[in-house]
Amino acid sequence: MKRILFSLSFIFSLLLFSLFSPLFTSCDKVPINGVLDGLWQIMTIETPAGTRDVKADRAYLSIQLHLSEWDHNQNRYYAHFSHEGDSLLFYDFAHNSKHSSSADDDTWITSSEMSAGLLDIWGIHTLNARFHINSLNGSTLILQAADTTLTFRKL
Repeated sequence: MKRILFSLSFIFSLLLFSLFSPLFTSCDKVPINGVLDGLWQIMTIETPAGTRDVKADRAYLSIQLHLSEWDHNQNRYYAHFSHEGDSLLFYDFAHNSKHSSSADDDTWITSSEMSAGLLDIWGIHTLNARFHINSLNGSTLILQAADTTLTFRKL
């Protein structure tokens, strides 16, 4: 009798688990970039002119899947990126800023906008920007382009 009761309770438990397990699973995408994934706040920008502390600017870089979002003063810039060895390559830049004529739609950034210095704060001067990863761990990210070194902290 105990064996039958145990078997029935085991079958009943499996049935309940199969019915309710979808309630406990997640649909979120699994991080594919390791410690690179997440929200990073820029702390300093180092250029040939010197080092600027930009914590108060509240500028952020968000990385998830193969997309990046650059946020500064409610101006948002987006780019695809690829992680190649010790480098990050950002490409296909778009923006959705409060100054945009089409505030609801992302607009591809043109080479003339890039030439006008649209993303200079980030050390991005061309439509394809490559950064060398000087340091990457769970709390700090240091990226270096030709003339700019960006230091981030993870939030």
